[in-house]
Amino acid sequence: MSFDPQKYTTTNEAFTASEIQFDILQITNISTSKLRQLDEWKEYQDPNRVAVDRMGNSKIIRSIDNEDSDSIGSGSAIYKLLLRDTAGNLCFAYEYNDKLSFLHHKKDTKTPLGISLGGRLVVNRGTLIMNGVLMLKNAQCKYLGIVDDELAQTLNSGIGKKQIEILETELKDT
Repeated sequence: MSFDPQKYTTTNEAFTASEIQFDILQITNISTSKLRQLDEWKEYQDPNRVAVDRMGNSKIIRSIDNEDSDSIGSGSAIYKLLLRDTAGNLCFAYEYNDKLSFLHHKKDTKTPLGISLGGRLVVNRGTLIMNGVLMLKNAQCKYLGIVDDELAQTLNSGIGKKQIEILETELKDT
């Protein structure tokens, strides 16, 4: 089954009529600033890089956070996902009143992401849709992991550089 979010953009509330399979194309922690996310990705690209502020001619280390309290995979984070169904339709999905366990139990991706991009997500029948956006709860979806190795390779290859470019562009446009 496919999901066309355009059908729901003027509908305040609706529910999915059947189970829908999606590929996860992007994951964004909306509970932390874009600047903080940019710092995390830059540190991922160059582990010796630490965010600093300047005060006069001195450098002041902004923070060294071994706990990753705001990074993807942390319990306080809230996520927005960019999804693509099997028909190629794109839509956004948000965590809604519930944490998606597969995002919050950080795996060993060696990136600021809790999971690799390109994983398959099955959204159950009866999932809330608000104005074309899926509102996900843990009990309403199931993460299957990587199903399409080629897609995962494409999305995750050079992910640090891609994420830095996206965030820098977004910060420049705001």
